[in-house]
Amino acid sequence: MRLTIALLILILASGVQFWLAGGGVFFNLIFTTLIVFAFFFDFWEMAFFVLFGVLVVNWQPAISLELFLFALFPLLTFAFHSLFRSERWITIPVAIVCELFVFYGIVAPRFLFGSPIAFLEDLVVCLIAGGLVFLALRRVYHEKTRHLF
Repeated sequence: MRLTIALLILILASGVQFWLAGGGVFFNLIFTTLIVFAFFFDFWEMAFFVLFGVLVVNWQPAISLELFLFALFPLLTFAFHSLFRSERWITIPVAIVCELFVFYGIVAPRFLFGSPIAFLEDLVVCLIAGGLVFLALRRVYHEKTRHLF
């Protein structure tokens, strides 16, 4: 059941990302969703979701640096979270910010430093989307987290 819901979340993120891209607005919703998934699923489930995300993003058989990093970062997040357990509501936004910054720093430094407003827009939207995915998965897992207020 939880894998089905997670797959639906990933398909929804893909649909929204491509729908917005059709209008000329580009956000990394699939990437963000995979980062959040790293905090909830085991390795083989993550491998499946990452491969699914890679296939959705790129239908071509050749792998590029962008696609390699797209697949690598969620798996590194999984490994980091497995080694260093912490509160998810803190670690997920930190992971999203750090990984988007590093991803754009490697793949598109001109975008990162040339148009910081566009990067900040992408960052804010990804943080909101990551928060929504976190809340949905937390509900599926029936987790109780401490309230901030």
